[in-house]
Formats: sequence, structure tokens, C-alpha cells
Amino acid sequence: MSIFEFFFKYKPIVYTKGRLAFQLLGSKWWFLVVVAIAIAAAFVFYRVITGEKRSPWLIALRAVTLAVLLFMFLRPVLNISTVLPQDSYLAVVLDNSESMTIKDDGKTPRFELLQKQLNETSLIKRLSEKFKVRIYRFDKESERIDKLESLNFKGKNTRIESVTELLHEELGTVPLSGVVLITDGADNSSQQFSESLARLESRKIPFYTIGVGTDQITKDAEILKVSAPREMLKESTAVVTVSYRGHGFSGQKGILKVRENDGKLVKAEDVTFAADGEIAEKAVDLPVKNEGSRVFTFSIEAKDDRIAENNALDALITVRNDHPKILYIEGEPRWEYKYLRRAIEDDKNLQLVSMLRESQNKWIVQGGVDDNDKKLALDPKDGGGFPKTKEDLYRYKGLIFGSIEAPYFTQEQQDMVVDFVNNRGGGFLMLGGKNSFSGGKYQTSSIADIIPVELPSDKLNVFEIVKMMLTDAGKSNTLTKLSPEAAANTKTWAELPALGDFNKTLDPKAGAVILAKGQAEGGLSPTLMAFQRYGRGRSMAFMSGTSWHWQMELDHKDQTHEMFWKQVLRWMVNSSPDQVTITSDKDTYLPGESVNLTADVADKSFNRMNNARAVVKVTDPTGVVQTLPMDWGGSEDGTYRAQVRTGPEGVYQVNIEAAAGETPLGSNKSAFQVKNRPVEYYNASLDANALKSIAGQTGGKYYPLSKMGDVPDDAIYVEGESSFVEQKELWDVPALFMLLCASFGGEWLLRKMKGLA
Repeated sequence: MSIFEFFFKYKPIVYTKGRLAFQLLGSKWWFLVVVAIAIAAAFVFYRVITGEKRSPWLIALRAVTLAVLLFMFLRPVLNISTVLPQDSYLAVVLDNSESMTIKDDGKTPRFELLQKQLNETSLIKRLSEKFKVRIYRFDKESERIDKLESLNFKGKNTRIESVTELLHEELGTVPLSGVVLITDGADNSSQQFSESLARLESRKIPFYTIGVGTDQITKDAEILKVSAPREMLKESTAVVTVSYRGHGFSGQKGILKVRENDGKLVKAEDVTFAADGEIAEKAVDLPVKNEGSRVFTFSIEAKDDRIAENNALDALITVRNDHPKILYIEGEPRWEYKYLRRAIEDDKNLQLVSMLRESQNKWIVQGGVDDNDKKLALDPKDGGGFPKTKEDLYRYKGLIFGSIEAPYFTQEQQDMVVDFVNNRGGGFLMLGGKNSFSGGKYQTSSIADIIPVELPSDKLNVFEIVKMMLTDAGKSNTLTKLSPEAAANTKTWAELPALGDFNKTLDPKAGAVILAKGQAEGGLSPTLMAFQRYGRGRSMAFMSGTSWHWQMELDHKDQTHEMFWKQVLRWMVNSSPDQVTITSDKDTYLPGESVNLTADVADKSFNRMNNARAVVKVTDPTGVVQTLPMDWGGSEDGTYRAQVRTGPEGVYQVNIEAAAGETPLGSNKSAFQVKNRPVEYYNASLDANALKSIAGQTGGKYYPLSKMGDVPDDAIYVEGESSFVEQKELWDVPALFMLLCASFGGEWLLRKMKGLA
């Protein structure tokens, strides 16, 4: 017997689900009138009859005594619905997934603790005395079983949604008094659980949830997520963010290792665990050199870790040997133009097409140009030297503006530049110079919208020496990483020669990231480098036109200047989409899982096309090819979808081709991995909150595993077709007698102290 039952005679659930009534009153609300009469009687006795003026406590104690006596005299009862024996069904559903094999204490698996409790409490036998019991097991799917020995705890996924679906199908037309759900609460596959649960909830079917496991695993290091770019240019550096946490390792060191799919160790770095259960992150710079689909495994190692299965996650990165084009517009011959071009001469993956205005009516085009690029030098009037149509401009993935004034471009061309970033998804960079930013009157142009800093209204070009210093954001960003080690990188930047000039700007825009500021004369700290996302693209501002000082004043063998500009230009174009793109919703799947493929299709002006023909080919690791048409769903312009089911483990290649009638629009490729990874061991702690939510939503109750034996006694109290109303008398509840003794004795003692006894 619990302490609650000792004082109140019945279990808490009786008071929770029961309805108070009085056998000698027509309505329980009359009792409030009776209480009011008791208070009035006590007041009259002490204030009128005795004349006592300082007796509020005496009045209160006398009122309590009278109220309790009246309450007991009126024969209070709790009316509670109770099931008729063997007149309704009850479902017992047990988790059959691999997570039930986890050893929370490092010794005993969860399923053994469950089996022990089932035997000690005789749960199924006791429930069978009151209900027609049906037993089910579930992992990704649910099925009915005849005996508990059918549980094998080998399910690769947990989908609680499958439970509600099966129960609705099998027991949807019979009286179902409740569901006993026994699980650790982890659910990694349900998609519409709330809607599925609502169908049972509408029938007022309570869930009695029993939590297996602990929410405080004593020794477990876990990688939760690996955020990596899906695609990178060859010879780039991918910045991968690894989210991890630990239980029992607070403040301790661990080792984060990166291996390629052949097992070769690529990198190993120390990490520090945060407080128990708190998520920490580690950014890893990962050089990607070889073309193709590359699988990297990120694993964490900690001493005495008890769950090794959740220590690693993969990232699949497709390394592309593309040659994206960048258009560089420079309004005057200057050193910055010369040395920026020279900095990327040996980068085989970038094509820098530059246009230099030598005089008012003369432009020269440089770079690995084709016939379309050469056309840019023609017709120098009215925005000449710059594309006049979206189709011509959108052939490029990046756009650089040097020292050239905004009024040179027509309004249509300015709007095209904004759309180039916003809709086409291109990268934009403005360099400092006498005709840049406010010096070039960009503050009143359409292009001001995509610049990541606010521009002053007047011409504020400041030409003086300024030292470039990284902000905290700059120290951790791959754009400004000139050395793999943080300390060495800071030292390299500190030793760079000062810049000769900069353009003064105002505050950064909301969402912009400042990478570097300056140390200038007079205590000024101007913003020198910032970027932002804008629509589908990104834009950057570099407020100086004298980075060539780094090349001229350092040793001729020093590659700092070259490295900086290669990283910036690759950043500009790395995420710029093609006309046709194809992606999967994840990069790693389980065998037999469905893959959702999504394609975006546009014409040469990057207008989304809804009437295109798109076909995708998926090649599995054995060379088997599936060819599927992709359908436009009708909800998003230019977005096509298809679904394919995975087979054997390995890397799958995805290729798409799209056309409008007989006109090809383009092709693209992607990849995903199939791997039988142990998903049940991630987020391994008991999710008691999820189980409490299910119980609370359905009018049931949550129980820890140690309280499993209470379920049979509680589950009988349910309202339904197979229930009758049972009365539980309250007049003889021990707590009432104790309260009566306390109030009566307290009044006598207080009267004695006041000399009224």
C-alpha cells in the first residue's frame, strides 16, 4: 500500500477519474452552501455569543470541524466508470527494436529488465482477468503475436505510428478499453503520428505508456549530426560541422576522427565534451581533391564508452570537376585587377572572364573566353561591356564589381544583377575603389539591396593605411583560413602588410556576417569584409582595392594572396545552381528505404519551367539502372519529384536530363549512400516526455518500468460501452478523521490558551 492510499483509501487514479457526489444531496454544489453555513455558524458562535473580538483562528478551526462533520454526514462518494470483466479488449504493444538491447548500466540489456518485470508483476495474466488481451510487437511495422517469446528485438527502426495504424485496422470495430504501450519512447520513422493517434483518441481510448530504460545513461559518447556540403569543387576545402554530446564525460577530452570509405585516416582532432546531455559542435576543415562521390566517416572516441554503435556518422560529398565562370567588371586599370587575375591563374576549376574599361569607349576582355564572352566588349554605349539579357548574364555563376560607378549601368542591368543573386542563385562581390560603394553612387541604386552593409548617403571614400584584423566569425570561417591551425592562422593575418585604402560603410545588414575589421588611424574600426545570404545566392563586400600589397610586400614564394582569393572566388560559385539540379532528401539511407528525389528545372533565364520533360536514372552499386520519369507536383514552379526504393548497400549514382520539347535544358548528377547503420542506438536515452505526452493526450497515464504492476489496477477505470459506474465511499477516508482531530484539538488548545475553555 502506498502512502497516498494509507491516507486517502484509494489510488490517485480513482480521484483523477472519479466524479464527486453525495448520497444525501441532489447535487454536489449544495455542499458549498453547507460549508457556507458552517462558516457562518462558527462566526456567530465566537463573535456574537462569546463576544470574542480576536478569534479568526478559532472561527476557522470551528468552521473546518463543522465542514468535515457535515461532509462525512452527507455520505460522499466517487462515481467512477469501471470495465465489466471480459467484456472489452485491451492491447499490449511491446517495442521489438534494437534499442531494447541497449545496456544502460553497462551490464543488463533493456529487454532483460522488461522480461523480469513482466514475470514479477504477472502483467499479462492480471490484465487477462479483466480484459480480452491482444499482444502486439512493433518496430518499423506492427504485428500481432501469440506469446511474448516471439519478441526478438532485432527491428532496425521504430515507428510508433505503425501501432495506431494496426490497432485502428484490427480493433476499429470492437470495444477497446485501452492500450498498454511498452517502449523506450524513441521514434525515428513516424511521419504522421499525431493524425494517426487522433483516430484512437476520438474513441476515448487511453494509452498506458511504460518507459523502458533510463534518461540518464552514465557513459555514452554520441555523434548526433554531421552537416557537410553535398557538392564541392575539386581542390576545395569542405567545412563540416559535427554535433556531438556525451553522458558521463563532462569536461573530458575525446578524439574526433575522419576516415575515407577505404578506412584511411584523414584527420584526427581533440574535442571536449560539454555538460551531460548538452550538444557541442566541432568544425572540421576537410580538403576534397579527387573527383567523384566521396564517403567520409566521422567517429568520436571516449574512454569507457558503453554504446559504441552511436559513435559514428557518414557524410557523402560529391566532388565535381566543373569549371564555373565568374564575370569580373573593372572600371579602370589598377593593380588590384592585375594581381587578382594573377592569383587564380593556376586554378584549373575556375574561369575568370574579366572586362576592363581602358577608356570611356574601349573595353578589353581577358580570360579563357568563348565567342559569347567576346561579345561583351562590343557596343560600349549605354551599359556596353556588360550583358544586356538575363540569358547572357546567367551563363556565369559569379559576378565581381571593381571600381566602376553605378550610373554606368542601365536600370534594367542593375535589376538583372539583383535577380542574378536572388533568383539565379549566383555569387556577387564588390571590391573597394574610388568608384565603388558610395564613391560609385551605389547607395541610390538597385544593387544596394544585395550589398551586405549599409551605405552612407554621401561620398565617403577614405584613402589611408589600415590593418586588416579578423573578427571572431572570421577566425572560424573557411573563407579567411590561411592556415589549418587556429593560432597559426591568427598569426598569419597579424603579419600581413597593411592595406593602402578602404571604403567607409555603415552598419552591417541584418543577417550579414562580418569577417574582418580594420585598425585605422584615429581609433577607427571600419568593416573591411562581410557577406550575407540573399535569396538563392550570396553576396560579399571587400572594402579595399589594395589587397595587392600582400603580394608585393611579402616574399615572392608566399602564397597567402593567392590562397585568399581562390577561397573567396570558390565560395562565390560553390553553391550556385545549374539550370537543372537533382537532390535526395538525405545522403544516407537504410536498405529498403524510400528515397525522395527532387529536381529543379529552369530555362536559360532561370525562369522555372512546369512543362518540361525530366527523366532520372538511378544506378545502384551493382550497375543495375532504374529509369524514372519525374513529375511536376503543381505546388512549386519548376520542381519535379520521383521516388525510388533502395536495394543493396553502397553508393548510388543519380543522373537527370531535362528538355522542353526537343530543346535540351540540361543535365546534372548527384549521389546517395545506402548503409545498414544502427539507427536504433542514436538518441538512446529513454524519452519519457514523449510517452507522457501520448498518455496525457489520450487520458491515460505514464509509468516507469518499476511501476508496471500498477497498470492492471488502473486500466479497469475507463468509460465506455463495456463499463458500469462504481461508487467509492469517502466518509471513512483516514485523512478526514485526521483532519477532524487536528481541527477539534487545535480549537480546544487555542481556547485553553485564551482562557475560553
